[in-house]
Amino acid sequence: MTRRRRVLLIANNFPPVLGGSASVYANLARCRPDKILVLAPARNYLTGERLEGWPEYDSTAAFRIRRLPLLRTVLRTRTEAGLSNLTFMVGDLFIRMRVLIEVLRYIVFCQVRSVCIGELLASAWLVSVLRFVPGIHVTVYIHGEEITTEDSYDPRHERARQTLGMAQSIVVVSRFTLGAVEKLLGPDHAGQISLIENGVDTELFTVGPKSEALVSEYGLDGKFTFITVCRLLEKKGVDVAIRALPALIARFPDTRYVVVGDGEFGPHLQQLAAELQLTEHVVFTGRVTEEKLQDHYRLGDVFVMPNRRLTNGDTEGFGLVFLEANSCGIPVIAGKDGGSPDAVTDGVNGLVVDGNSVEEVARAMIALREDEELRARIIAGARARASRSDWHEKAESLIALSDEMDSVPIHEDMQSWGQILAVASCSIVVLLLAAPYILLIRIAEWLPARHSQKHV
Repeated sequence: MTRRRRVLLIANNFPPVLGGSASVYANLARCRPDKILVLAPARNYLTGERLEGWPEYDSTAAFRIRRLPLLRTVLRTRTEAGLSNLTFMVGDLFIRMRVLIEVLRYIVFCQVRSVCIGELLASAWLVSVLRFVPGIHVTVYIHGEEITTEDSYDPRHERARQTLGMAQSIVVVSRFTLGAVEKLLGPDHAGQISLIENGVDTELFTVGPKSEALVSEYGLDGKFTFITVCRLLEKKGVDVAIRALPALIARFPDTRYVVVGDGEFGPHLQQLAAELQLTEHVVFTGRVTEEKLQDHYRLGDVFVMPNRRLTNGDTEGFGLVFLEANSCGIPVIAGKDGGSPDAVTDGVNGLVVDGNSVEEVARAMIALREDEELRARIIAGARARASRSDWHEKAESLIALSDEMDSVPIHEDMQSWGQILAVASCSIVVLLLAAPYILLIRIAEWLPARHSQKHV
């Protein structure tokens, strides 16, 4: 039976959430709205709060987005006990059931043949279920930090290894991530892995003049401006860039540094700038909307994000922001750790430095500040690099993974939609009937542990 094959992309991080992975998934769907459907949450899994602006985003998107309240439970900062833990388990169970029912609905009614999962551990259960659904190709999208960062939930990455082993395809976004996955899985799984490097929206991020309104708002008139656009996390190296500023300011007093974004490391960065008496030279804009992002990039004469690897293994999987800056005609300074060397070639579209070295970062910033010939050469390389990284090619590569599996036949007894619907309906009924028993098992596991705690 010939079917119009579609891909269902399941993403916990999706606009209006800002960040690299959210941008990746949105751009893939934007480039092939006829092929790629999106399942995303309406609430933030970090806080449980409603995502501000998602109805407005969805109403203007050129592709189909289906929102459920949550695709996973809200992240817990500590282990709950007693009734709180029971509530958490029940909530987790019903979220999973609702997600599975929605996925099965897409498979039956929307001609989905491939399911692409954008969060490894939180959606591991879905990979293990979908592999039993006939004719469905399961792809897991890996950015890097999810298998390089230490995780108390999966300390030896055994769950990650098992989940990736069950997927038909694994997409990695950089050679760094490719090496990490190959190391985790071993040589027997090489045929599952496909490298699809991140791209850039060259129609959104373009060369243009600085916004006079923003120049006035941030006090940048006549100033040479370094800029960073990112979530404010320790691994991004913004603190190192701030520590490098005094060396620049001593030679170039007109230097300014604009930091765009928010995050858990933000208060530390603001305190650091105050301690170094740099508040006149460093501007923290906070989070900006996607509509204003291009104008903020264009404020920069040089983009700097000297990312580094933290002691727990957390690092940059690729560095999509480097390509976005390049597409705006801006040279970049990147750290050498993680996957950023895949995005930035030293001396071509930017400079690559040791993100742990204040001195090395300062030298790179000074070089791009004072050497106009070097800056002009790298700007040309930046534009060329961005032009080769259009998202349309990346979307086609993702779709091709499921098309390659078209040779896998669907069972003869499932050749009609009615039969497929029957199987899906039966699956839902079984899940509903099994739910009370699963819940009783979880309670039975919890009660002895609770009893033993009382007698300690």
